[in-house]
Amino acid sequence: MASMLDLICDGCRKPIANDDGYLWVDTTEIRRTEESARTWEAERTDEADGSLSFSGADIFGYPEKVRWQAHHTRCDPAPGSGAYDIPAAKIRTWEQLLDWTAHLMEKSWLPHTDWDDCLRGVHRGGGRLVAASEADARNS
Repeated sequence: MASMLDLICDGCRKPIANDDGYLWVDTTEIRRTEESARTWEAERTDEADGSLSFSGADIFGYPEKVRWQAHHTRCDPAPGSGAYDIPAAKIRTWEQLLDWTAHLMEKSWLPHTDWDDCLRGVHRGGGRLVAASEADARNS
């Protein structure tokens, strides 16, 4: 039996049932981060040849990635806000996760989010999205 995936709420740290929550990212924050990144790059781009040049210390000023969050509907700190969300029921299997990743890779804003961190370690657990045990999968 293939293992299922559980979405873990950032608020209460409990698994999110199919119809009771989502994985989401703040689109307003993404736009802000995109603009900050453009400004950071413009300040470090040579007008003559278009090359980007920065020091090691400069990298610390690059805008932080926007964090994907997981919440039960009742635990959502900003319900109804400008968000791109993935309902929990639509990201339960490895196949769905792969399809969502391919879909999100088409979005110009994805590099400004921590999707890579969200994916990293799914199989080991401890993140927002974790592989459920077979016993958990049978009980859901």
